[in-house]
Amino acid sequence: MSLASFSVKRPVTITMVYLGIILLGVISWFRLPQEFFPPITYPQLSVITNYPNAAPEEIETLVTKPIEEAVGTVKNARRVISTSREGTSIVTVEFNWGTDMNFAALGMREKIDLIKERLPRNAEEPLVTKYNPFALPILTLSVSGERPLNELYEISKRYIKDKLEKIEGVASCSISGGIDREIQVNVKEGALQASNIRLLDVVEVIRGSNLNYPAGTTKEEFFEWLIRTMGEFATVSQIESAVISTDEGEERGTRQKSGDDSFVKRKHLIKLGDIAEVKDAFKERTSYSRYNGKENVSIAIQKQAEANTINTVRKVLSELKKVRNILPERVEVDIVYDQSKFIKNSIASVRDAAFQGGILAILVLLFFLRNIRNSLIVAVTIPVSIIGTFCLMYFSNISINMISLGGLAMGVGMLVDGAIVVIENIFRRCELGDATKTAAEKGAEEMIPAVTSSVFTTVAVFLPMVFVIGVAGQIFKELALTVTYSLLASLFVAFTLIPMLVTLGKKHGQAKFKIADKIDHFLKKTADFYGAILKRFLENRKKGLLIIFSAFLVSILLFTFIGKEFMPKV
Repeated sequence: MSLASFSVKRPVTITMVYLGIILLGVISWFRLPQEFFPPITYPQLSVITNYPNAAPEEIETLVTKPIEEAVGTVKNARRVISTSREGTSIVTVEFNWGTDMNFAALGMREKIDLIKERLPRNAEEPLVTKYNPFALPILTLSVSGERPLNELYEISKRYIKDKLEKIEGVASCSISGGIDREIQVNVKEGALQASNIRLLDVVEVIRGSNLNYPAGTTKEEFFEWLIRTMGEFATVSQIESAVISTDEGEERGTRQKSGDDSFVKRKHLIKLGDIAEVKDAFKERTSYSRYNGKENVSIAIQKQAEANTINTVRKVLSELKKVRNILPERVEVDIVYDQSKFIKNSIASVRDAAFQGGILAILVLLFFLRNIRNSLIVAVTIPVSIIGTFCLMYFSNISINMISLGGLAMGVGMLVDGAIVVIENIFRRCELGDATKTAAEKGAEEMIPAVTSSVFTTVAVFLPMVFVIGVAGQIFKELALTVTYSLLASLFVAFTLIPMLVTLGKKHGQAKFKIADKIDHFLKKTADFYGAILKRFLENRKKGLLIIFSAFLVSILLFTFIGKEFMPKV
């Protein structure tokens, strides 16, 4: 028993099947994540190592080369590129497409751990970061108010940045603008030389004095208490009082018995305040930020590569409401840029275009079929096929984005092709005198080879795009799968739902409204015009083929002058 025969003989079963498909499709639509573009994983990792105040030559010799040798042995590594500049080493590793970047990053960290002892002591911890050329902030916040810039910076860092970075899906929060507090120690060169103290000694004393240190435990009858020494500086005066060294000198003294003057050796403490000026100041500004013409502090929020933009923004905005309640007075937080709104508007535009395309497709069907009932039957295939496609997209982990919706919109016009052919053949058999059920069965069965081959020729064009490697493959994979799923869904609908819906009525024929005569007249004129052109072409086949071949060559020539770029300008 074919699908067509089964659908005609088991209408209740087919109805329940489609009700289930519609239910799953609606649930899938609400659960499908929404993104602007499909998630793109670029096979590239960077190792960033800071070595303050080192020249590029030392960076290359002491930091870059050991890291290059280590990470070059990671599995699937294709190429290693390094950059050594003042104070920073950047080693970039490119991997083969298809490499799991999470395991690649883990492998790189393991290799770097093996050579950490070879790096300079003053070098910072190497940082392994993923590279995404399409990464943009999902939110940009403006922190402003009637407060000094240093206070706004501190409030942004303490109340907003620290809170938002803990949210699931948020990768980092970058602060721009404002001024950050800095304790400056300006050493006096003359005093340093007179005291015979090295500059490195001053650095080591400050570093060793400004810390809390564990000091063991003390036990009581029921408790054991941890003890630590509190040594971190709290005020500028404490920093000035830090002892750098001792100096032996002679002071004039008087002996009590003989009354003779003498010189007594005493040790003097050399404090930091004696050889340097300690100031509570601000760091040198490296960025400026303004909003509505006023100085502010900007916070750019980046999401994790796998996180969903709209869900992450929703969580950030929810947390931001709580943060606003604990902010000090006269501090305002404004949303300057929200990528989720752009995504929603873009997706809504594509969705509306697909809906409008569906309405126009129904009108075209009504124009040519001239039968409201048959046009509505064919039109039903559009929403049913799209809803079924949502279900397949959900189980394939395809998100709602510009590419997948574009593929869906592209497939809307092709969804009705098979249904039109099937219903026209059923209508033809009814005109030949077959009963409705017989016409539905035989008419659909006769079209199975033709419609299936037509659909699969289109699928054969799009499906190989799934196997394309690179960024283009990741972007257009969802386009190919969406078009394929929609066409396969429409094929199933054409051989099951269409025959079943046809059998629900008894009368078949063209509409008897006035405009039908005008449509028939237009179609007859069109057919006559086409017949005349076809006849002339067949009579002059060589000239016709020559014109077509010349047009083909001209199109290839024009193709070389068309501009080429990876993505269209937005």
